[in-house]
Amino acid sequence: MKEGDKICIIQGADAQENLALVAALTALGVPFYAEQPYLETREIVHGEERITVTWCMKTSTADGRFKTQELIRWWHDEAWLAANEDHPLAYARAAAVNYRRIADGVKGSAPVGIVRKGSKFALIPFDVSPERRKELLDSLEKAS
Repeated sequence: MKEGDKICIIQGADAQENLALVAALTALGVPFYAEQPYLETREIVHGEERITVTWCMKTSTADGRFKTQELIRWWHDEAWLAANEDHPLAYARAAAVNYRRIADGVKGSAPVGIVRKGSKFALIPFDVSPERRKELLDSLEKAS
């Protein structure tokens, strides 16, 4: 960092939350601090590895429309988000929350196998019990 440079540092325990925030800030036009936009440090604390991710951003959007610190404060302020639901930051935050919810839902679902017999087919979840799998396959046999 050069003397006199002003930057906004984003750092914390929730790396995914910070990544979503940084993505929203860049979408709104906040540039990275070019000399050191990202820094990952690792240290051993009480025998455990601690990883810290630090994002360095400029203090305002490139067009000067928004101040980075205000955007960060608003990001974490549910009352502000509810009162400003048409603000670009509120849309970005909603997208980030929806993305996480959808991704978590997809992670929690089992893939489904397709077994075809002529023009008929059975959808069999990979995590189904052997008994249920047999029932589904038997139904497919009878339907053919």
